Amino acid sequence: MSEEKLYVRMCERYTIWEASEPIEVDVEALRKCTPAYEGETAEDLLNYLEEIRGDYDWYEENMEHFDDEDEAYQLIFDEQPEMEVYSDSREKEGVMWLDVGKPNDEWRKYGGFEVMETSVY
Repeated sequence: MSEEKLYVRMCERYTIWEASEPIEVDVEALRKCTPAYEGETAEDLLNYLEEIRGDYDWYEENMEHFDDEDEAYQLIFDEQPEMEVYSDSREKEGVMWLDVGKPNDEWRKYGGFEVMETSVY
């Protein structure tokens, strides 16, 4: 074994899941919009909403098709909605593993630790 010093550290990862309050989608109003929603499935709707997300121009062009302008604005998720945690693995147990390596400030993504070997799966 070389003279280089090696270090070991224990790591743990947790997962937190959050969601906003559900927003009711007026599909018939979307069919009047430009571009018009022409889908039939939940997947089609998801794809359409992903296309308009953050698109303020879409909102301005189509808000008149909704009973309330706020309905159209909410659909583009222009602002981060309030989120509520619905699952937090810290309440149970995270994924634990060992890393072998050495401290290295350039490895910021790994907490300043240059990982040479890891047991994470």
